[in-house]
Amino acid sequence: MALQSDGEQLSAAWRALDRNADGRGWQVIDLSSAKGCSVMAGRRGPGNEESLLVGIRNVTIGKDWQLPRGHGFAVIHTELQGDLNALAWLAVIRQPGGQLPLFTLMAADLVFLLRTIGSEPGPRVYAQLISRIKAWQRFMSRDRPHLLSAEEEVGLVGELVVLGNLIADGMPKADAIEAWVGPDDGLHDFTIGTGGIEAKTTLAPSGFIARVGSLDQLDNALYQPLYIGAVRLGQAETGRTLPMIVDSLMMVISGSGTEGLLEGKLASVGYLLVTRDHYTRKFLTRELTYRLVTEGSPRLTRSGVPAQILEARYTLDMDAFPVVASTFNEISETLGIQKKWN
Repeated sequence: MALQSDGEQLSAAWRALDRNADGRGWQVIDLSSAKGCSVMAGRRGPGNEESLLVGIRNVTIGKDWQLPRGHGFAVIHTELQGDLNALAWLAVIRQPGGQLPLFTLMAADLVFLLRTIGSEPGPRVYAQLISRIKAWQRFMSRDRPHLLSAEEEVGLVGELVVLGNLIADGMPKADAIEAWVGPDDGLHDFTIGTGGIEAKTTLAPSGFIARVGSLDQLDNALYQPLYIGAVRLGQAETGRTLPMIVDSLMMVISGSGTEGLLEGKLASVGYLLVTRDHYTRKFLTRELTYRLVTEGSPRLTRSGVPAQILEARYTLDMDAFPVVASTFNEISETLGIQKKWN
């Protein structure tokens, strides 16, 4: 696949540059070039760390302290001697102690992104590049494995089912994706208007037992009304894998200018395009219901437990929450938003 070959190409380029390193300025190898940008693998003395250089046309790059810096990488504004196109150059540099396999994954993902958007205007290329790097910054800060666990995979599929329902029911694509705040450590998975939606997913054919990860997940004190988007999945050969679900959603939003936003959210939650071949389970959506959280609902909240209890995770029977709808369209007005798209 393209992403795997990007990683192999980067590794080969860095090996070649390491053999030819002389400690004087940037040593680079071209990877790709488009109307809006050029991409190179590079090394620079004296550290000689693996780097990815991106030259973008018609943009002004901020100061180095304004640029993203993650666990194991830094982004700097640099210059490339002999650049006849007068591009503005960014360098993404592996820091000492940064894991090379993880840095290579990130660099390959950025190369893939830039190949996709490289013909767009420079300011748009720059904005999407910085957004993707920030998504990697959030991912690396969580110090997590490169692959989603089986439980995380199911949970992500459920959130994408809810997101797809928002878009299918007519919510503007950009608004729907921006409302998905779970990947950005939002209080609830979705915040819409005055309220929110917390997605919960089960593979069980009957009953609905789900894990609640904090005292805030089912607290409707700040967001009212608060709904549970309850997704029941099945596994079958006629279903779709997580990458197929992502691809389908990308096709739905194609041309809306929101593709980079969604890709960044997916990276933040831990779904990396370079690892897509590892997700082979096929899922069917058997049921989607929206259940209302009320003051009398069984749950643990900060205001309802002793102050000495700082955090809690627990398992809850979601059937205790009444089903009030099966589509987002049925609850959208209760969230305090005007359906301008109708």
